[in-house]
Amino acid sequence: MTVREIDEALAGWKSRLDAAAQNLMDLQAEPTYRRLTGCSGVSQPPLTGTSAARVKPALNQIVHVFELLDLLRATVERAADLRDNLPALFGADEKIREIQELLRGASIHLPAIDVPLEQRTLLDGARSEVCISPSDLLAAMVKEFQAAKDTVMAVDKAWSTLVPMLDGAAARIAALRARAKTTAGLDSADRALDDIRAKVMADPLGAAASLDGVEASLTAREKLHREIESAFAAAHAQLDAAVRLHTDAVDACSQSRLKIAASAALPSPAGDEKVEGLRDWLRRLEKKYAEGMVDPVAVGLRNWTAAAEDCMAQERAALAANRTPLEARNELRGRLDAFKAKARACGVAEDDALAELARRAEVILHTRPTDLDRATAAVTAYEKALNSVRRHATT
Repeated sequence: MTVREIDEALAGWKSRLDAAAQNLMDLQAEPTYRRLTGCSGVSQPPLTGTSAARVKPALNQIVHVFELLDLLRATVERAADLRDNLPALFGADEKIREIQELLRGASIHLPAIDVPLEQRTLLDGARSEVCISPSDLLAAMVKEFQAAKDTVMAVDKAWSTLVPMLDGAAARIAALRARAKTTAGLDSADRALDDIRAKVMADPLGAAASLDGVEASLTAREKLHREIESAFAAAHAQLDAAVRLHTDAVDACSQSRLKIAASAALPSPAGDEKVEGLRDWLRRLEKKYAEGMVDPVAVGLRNWTAAAEDCMAQERAALAANRTPLEARNELRGRLDAFKAKARACGVAEDDALAELARRAEVILHTRPTDLDRATAAVTAYEKALNSVRRHATT
């Protein structure tokens, strides 16, 4: 290292050490830290559970970081003293190497620690002595401080937010009770909230984790309620559609059997009792939901929807099958009218044979029930005769 690099390094270390000391003191000044340590006459809560398991090591870490900071500061101060007394001529190089070793080498001797027997090899000692560089030591201090600070801040957040969160969870439970007009499934959540309130001071971290579980359960239950209420709305819309479809299918079946021959073989719509059964089933599900049977109702709604789809599929098939011959008859009537208009345009409509074919086709098409096979044959016969008459008229 050059003298300039040494000066820059010492200035950098002074800045980092000052910042570290300030952050440690700021943490110690935090009300939650003082409370956890019982400093300045603040009452120290008897921690239990998760909080006891995490907070005690975190507080020990802060003390340890202070100890390491003292070691680090002493090493940097030794290097600074050597720099201040650096000879102008002879011996300067040796002092510079000594400063470099202090600032960059494994110059800090950490306190010896006992090594458990299970971690020793045959040649290991019972106590471990470690030498470390200032940079590596500072990196370890940063990690240790961060972990300890995160624990203290987690306790601070828990103590400051748990009560409002508990009140919010209680309000959500009350809303769910009112929503389904029942206490079913919610009493356990109420008991869990009471338990959490009781351990907020002694185990804030454990209470926070428990509350997360309660809130997750409430969120899932609220989602289920929203899904059920949405499913009921969809079911009512589906029932209305099923009723309309059933009416159309019954009308189409009635018209087909009245107006089309051999239509009795076509599929019939569902009976009125099937649609009414869907209506009664939906009413029973709504009654059970009001009584608090949430999960069974969710299953029931899925089954109801599947049954309604099956019913509507039957209705659609019956409607389509019975409308098809009616549409075919109307299409034949339209074709015959078009052919007659064509005959008039060509001046052959008065042809006796052609007129007779038109009359026969009209009689068949307007007779109830209409024989579609005969009607198709009659219209086709008129079309062929019309084409034949037109050819003769143009030759």
